[in-house]
Amino acid sequence: MAVEVRYPTAAHRRLVDEILSSLRARPGVGGVLLGGSLARGTARDDSDVDILVVATTDDRPRIPGSLPVDLLVRTEEQWRRCFTPDRVGDESWGYAFLDGVVLHDPDGVVADLVTRARDCHTRYRTPASITAHYAALWRHVRPKMLAVHRRGDPVEVGWAAAAMTNDLLRTAWAVNDLPNPSLDLGTVQRHLDDLTIPPGIADLLRALLRSSPQEGLRAQLELLGTLEPHLSAPPGGTRSAGN
Repeated sequence: MAVEVRYPTAAHRRLVDEILSSLRARPGVGGVLLGGSLARGTARDDSDVDILVVATTDDRPRIPGSLPVDLLVRTEEQWRRCFTPDRVGDESWGYAFLDGVVLHDPDGVVADLVTRARDCHTRYRTPASITAHYAALWRHVRPKMLAVHRRGDPVEVGWAAAAMTNDLLRTAWAVNDLPNPSLDLGTVQRHLDDLTIPPGIADLLRALLRSSPQEGLRAQLELLGTLEPHLSAPPGGTRSAGN
């Protein structure tokens, strides 16, 4: 069933229509997906436009560079390789397909990528190298965070709370055997409830992100205490979500 896109302004609708009309007319375009806040229904008047293109060959279609839009072009195989990150810091583009709105898909390539993204995320197990990285990171950094929290210097506390939030979110997704999403706020908010380890983690993270620096750092330290036991992995192997 088609998804109705809620455009925040008439200009957004016109821009998407113009881009789609241009792409449909170009050889080498197998499918077009609308992503970002427009696809999620959270766009504002100043939101940009995110378009993902599935190219049918490595000879990618030429897109006018003057369009005020984030437009990404990859072949079907190249998109698939972006669904299962295996290095620290990599993010899965599968979320863009799971959350996106199909605009053009004459041969079903976009629908197939959506299915593959869902399957890849279901079967994903965080590589041991990634869990080992975060285990080592927190062994080194958590004592420093505790010292900052005890001293209570507002600048130190504010810096520590802000600097470590990124790694804490990535650790939470790794513990849950889910590929990291883009740390775009909309993607994180949409997929917080995918997290189930430890119980209630989604609400804990929401509270943490809403809190003051002092409270945020305290909440980070408490959450780390529940996440760290899940970071153990057998040498050369991968963890399962139940470990």
